[in-house]
Amino acid sequence: MTKSQVTRLWVLGIIVGVVGFIIAGISVGLMLANGGQWIPAAAPNNYDFVPRLDSYFWTTLGFTIVGGVVMMAGALAQLVAWVGALVNTYPLADKTWFVILLVGGLIGFAFGLAQLAVMVAYLIAGPDGKATQRELATPAQPVERPTTTFAPAR
Repeated sequence: MTKSQVTRLWVLGIIVGVVGFIIAGISVGLMLANGGQWIPAAAPNNYDFVPRLDSYFWTTLGFTIVGGVVMMAGALAQLVAWVGALVNTYPLADKTWFVILLVGGLIGFAFGLAQLAVMVAYLIAGPDGKATQRELATPAQPVERPTTTFAPAR
């Protein structure tokens, strides 16, 4: 995977994840606002949500699930882009970017902002391992030696 492919896939994953988050957030908000009743609970200052099991509730629940699936698709695209970045930087002689991406990505499973920061840094300043491999793989062009003819001295 080239760096440009990693970049496109990672940005697409961000966009898809945000769209899924918006869909799920709006549908949960609508469900909690209009899909049932808030009943005072036994504990002070607490309320329980009791849904009306009508078509409005089930529609908002369905959109919540769709939004969650879309968010997971965005997260999967970002995971594939991260693995693509790891595969891209592994063949480089200097393993610094590979180690940064690996450690930052693994820490990102616990703290998502670490993975975000590492991938943004790679997309801005990281090398493209595939381009380096292509430069090394192209054979050197043979140098033509100039032919000179010497005229005998008179």
